[in-house]
Amino acid sequence: MKQLDADEFTKDLTQILSRLAEVPPEQISLDDDLREDIGLDSLQSMELLSRICEKWDVDVEMEDMIEVKTVRDVVTFMTRLAKENGQP
Repeated sequence: MKQLDADEFTKDLTQILSRLAEVPPEQISLDDDLREDIGLDSLQSMELLSRICEKWDVDVEMEDMIEVKTVRDVVTFMTRLAKENGQP
C-alpha cells in the first residue's frame, strides 16, 4: 500500500466520487452518504472500490467495506488499513 496521507486521499476520493456520480466535487462532503447523498449504486460502489485499490495499491474485499456508508467512513477505513499495514 502506498503511503496514505488522509488529506490527499480525501481529495482523490472526492475526485473519484465526482466522476462516478457526476456530481461536482465541491458538492461532496465528508458526511455525505455514498448512496443517499451522492447517489452511488451497487455497480458504482464496486467501481469506487476498484479505483481505490488501483490508485492506492491495496487489496480490499467488498465484504470488508460493508459498514462503510459515508465519505468519512471510506477515509477512516483506509486510514485504519494503512496503520494495520505499518504506515504512520
